[in-house]
Amino acid sequence: MRAVTTIIPCWLGTRFSRLERPSWRTAAVVVLGALVLWRFWHLRAAGNWDFRVYYWAAKAQSLGLDPYSLDDLSRVAGEKVVLRYLYPPTILYLVRPLAWLPLPTAISVYVGLKVACIACLVLIWRACLGRRETIVLFVLVILGFSDSVFNDVFAGNIGTFEATALWLAFFCLLHQRLLGFAALVLLASIAKMTPVALLLLVLLTNHRRRIPVFVVATVIGGLVPILSFGGRWSRLSSYLRMLAAVDERGPTNSAILPLLKDVQQHLARAGMALSFSPMAVYVAICVVVVLLTVVAMGRTMRNGKPDRDALLERVMGLVIVYALLLPRFKDYSYCLLLPAVVFVGRRIRNALPLLVFVAALTTRNTLARYALGDFPVAEIVWRYFNLAVTGILWLAFLTYLWERGRPRPRAM
Repeated sequence: MRAVTTIIPCWLGTRFSRLERPSWRTAAVVVLGALVLWRFWHLRAAGNWDFRVYYWAAKAQSLGLDPYSLDDLSRVAGEKVVLRYLYPPTILYLVRPLAWLPLPTAISVYVGLKVACIACLVLIWRACLGRRETIVLFVLVILGFSDSVFNDVFAGNIGTFEATALWLAFFCLLHQRLLGFAALVLLASIAKMTPVALLLLVLLTNHRRRIPVFVVATVIGGLVPILSFGGRWSRLSSYLRMLAAVDERGPTNSAILPLLKDVQQHLARAGMALSFSPMAVYVAICVVVVLLTVVAMGRTMRNGKPDRDALLERVMGLVIVYALLLPRFKDYSYCLLLPAVVFVGRRIRNALPLLVFVAALTTRNTLARYALGDFPVAEIVWRYFNLAVTGILWLAFLTYLWERGRPRPRAM
């Protein structure tokens, strides 16, 4: 008993002394966290144009109107609505509880849910990468990929929720929970459908049920879009045509296909015509990137059950390729890539500061713009800066894989 009464005050004294003399890391995390919360609160009443569209579309759907009709949205909103609702109807059932609230209250609740998801993302990333990466992750949350996190909060898009579902799925995969992984990937695919491609990660494990899980999840992922439109192929086909007609380019859609279309336009103005269409060049780039990645990852494959680090490596690799090759990848979607910057940076000597610095540059950074000056391709570079950073990240990851896969000399 005497030992216990001696240990407890000593333990409490140690804890209080730590609180009295916080480390610089703790202070930095507190300051950065306060900055993040302040910026979120500042953005609460402004912007959120995407959420406003979801809000009015959910109301229109509940009234039996067409959520894809701008006239119906304008009628429900009582004002001119210029942005279309671009997701399957299933999302509106998730938004409908917020549509019961007044719009300002609904926006506040929505932003609060986003803050909770971002905190969850940081915790998941820390669990995957280690506690020492907390400050670097905070810096990337604030500045990474042209303020991707804040762009998502400001626009009111669902990108943060999608990223949270996907990283929870990756966390399940790292712990060999294939059913949880598949369920969360399918949940993330309800809105944008493309995350279904990440189910390929199941095949990169040595779990004995990986084949049936992959087959069943892929079939469900293929059926979900059709079921979202009541099983009517004509409605789904009309929806896909509407998506194909959306032609966003530049900073808001920094992807390879829009870049190729812009390059084609610049060459046409200069009197130079391409003999190949942007789509043909895009497909060729996809084939080359996939082949090089598969070859590099194949060199590092080990016999037997892959350990957690090897599985995390494959997750990061597929996430980088996914972001690099999608024909449409919005500015706020790049928050999915933030931990990949840290992962690659830690595995190449002295690369982390440089990668974080490059990823933290923004297209609105006038000093960085001044460094390029009137360089002929400066406009294209800054319009597709996030894509350029992703390309650098992929090349760095490929270099790391190639070096790691090099056969080691046998000891004599």
